[in-house]
Amino acid sequence: MMGSLNNYLIMAEKIFGVLGAIIYLIFALVIVKQVATMSKNIKDKFNTVLVIFSYIHLAAAVLLVFIAWAVL
Repeated sequence: MMGSLNNYLIMAEKIFGVLGAIIYLIFALVIVKQVATMSKNIKDKFNTVLVIFSYIHLAAAVLLVFIAWAVL
């Protein structure tokens, strides 16, 4: 009986881990959209740096989803 409960808890942990990574990916997509909108409306010399960092953040979030899927 206890082994079955342990398996369910491990499965729930895996599901929550992957779902958390997917929610973080959605957050990264929102950040990219907000930075793009900001750089379109506000002209500054650091806009390209912010856009590059937002895309790096998005790539890291995608990598996190793949790692969570593979490891968990």
